[in-house]
Parts: sequence; C-alpha cells; structure tokens
Amino acid sequence: MTTVFSSSGLRTGRLFRRDTQLSCMVAFDRTLLAGPVAHAIDARRTCEAIVAARPEAVLLSPGVLKSCGDLFADSRAPRVVLRIDYPMVGDFMLAGEEYHRMIATPAQAQAMGADAVVMCLISGYDDPRREADNLEAVAEAARQCEAIGLPLIVEAVVWGSREEGRLDAERIARVARIAAELGADLIKAQYTDDPEDMRTLVQSCPVPVLVLGGAAMNDDEALARFTRDALDNGARGVIFGRNAWQRENATAGIERLIDTVHGMTRV
Repeated sequence: MTTVFSSSGLRTGRLFRRDTQLSCMVAFDRTLLAGPVAHAIDARRTCEAIVAARPEAVLLSPGVLKSCGDLFADSRAPRVVLRIDYPMVGDFMLAGEEYHRMIATPAQAQAMGADAVVMCLISGYDDPRREADNLEAVAEAARQCEAIGLPLIVEAVVWGSREEGRLDAERIARVARIAAELGADLIKAQYTDDPEDMRTLVQSCPVPVLVLGGAAMNDDEALARFTRDALDNGARGVIFGRNAWQRENATAGIERLIDTVHGMTRV
C-alpha cells in the first residue's frame, strides 16, 4: 500500500534522518534577538562552521539567510529553518515592555528558500493580552503554512517577567500541547533535566518534540548526558544554539553533538 504524504509532511520528514528518525538542528538566530554575542560577531564565519558539521537543519534569521544563503545552495547542505517572529521578552526586550511581533510571513520565508519556519508561543508575559496576541499569531501562521505546505516549528516556552527563570514542567507541557493543537508540525521545548518531565511532555504532545539547549553549559559531558536523557525519554531531537556554536571550534563541537544524537540506540 502506498503512503500518501501532504507536502508539509514530506518537508517535515526531510528534517529527520531516516535511519534514526531523529534530528540534530543548530539554532543560529540568537544574534537577531540579542545582537552580537561571543563567537558570533562574524556571522558568516560562524555560519560556515555550522554548515561544515552538516546538522540536519540550521535555524536562521532572514538577514543571515540573505547574506549567507550561498552556503546552503548545495544538496549536501543542511535544511534552512527561518525565524519569522521576534519575541521581545526576557533578555530580548527592547522597549522595556514585553511584546510579540511577526517579522515575516510563511510565504515570504518560503520565497527566501526556507524549508520550514519557527516562531514562539510564550507563557509568561507580564500582560495576558500579549499572550493572547501571540496565540493568535501562531494560529494564523499555522493556517498560512498549511496553505503552502511549509512545516511550522513552534518554540513553546515558559519565559517572561512572571517566570523569574523557573522551569515549570506542567506549564511547559501545557503550552506545548496548545501549540500542537493550534497547528504546529513540530515543537521546540525546554527540558527541565528530569526524565519524568520529558516523558510527560512527549506523551501529552501529539506532534514530535525537539529540545532546546538554553545557556552554554561549557561542559561537553554534561551536554551529552542532557541530550541522551532527553532522547531516551522521547524527544525526537535537539535544536541547540549556544551549546552548539558558542565555542572555539564550533564545527567539532557540533559534530560531537550529532554523534550523540544519532550514535545512540533508539529503544
């Protein structure tokens, strides 16, 4: 019997490796949200190092894709995931208040060459009306992505001034489920470093969950354990930023991360 895939399902599948059914993506969009940071002052040099390691996909801002698009113009290059929103919360606040704004449409991202798009759904705004606006934006983007067959990754996170840095597993699972029900194809979520929390998150979310990395750990063994624990308990991959490229030798670090993700036996 022939399996029929929608175009978004086909494109979502391309973000995963067939043999492991897992994905190792690198997030290089922090400079959009936080400006120049260590090991990313020269965006092109960092992007070159990331591409050389050949992860499944790289998350970029529109501007970096525009200036570095030639690095991805190769059949062996990683897929391109484009950030289409700007979450002004926490470290990313610009105006002293928390907001959420779209910076591109799915159609514009696709025209730029993106294979998928990512945007945030945040629980923790200081003003609940901002949370409602964010939810509405995700729902609208999901409908637009469906119309053109473009996968939508929603970064479903508990951020904002009300959170004070806490990782509440119940709220993470809740916002992930909401994002999936709004139409996300994949979820990018926080991991509390507790295997039971990971299992609960995965079991309650009807679409695959990918784990974000957060601040650089500067400890490769701790990072490998964190990654293996998430995958052992149901995560379908990682989307790591600073833990991937914020180091002296980004290519080697990402290659080790890829080995950690794909070198394990999946139960």
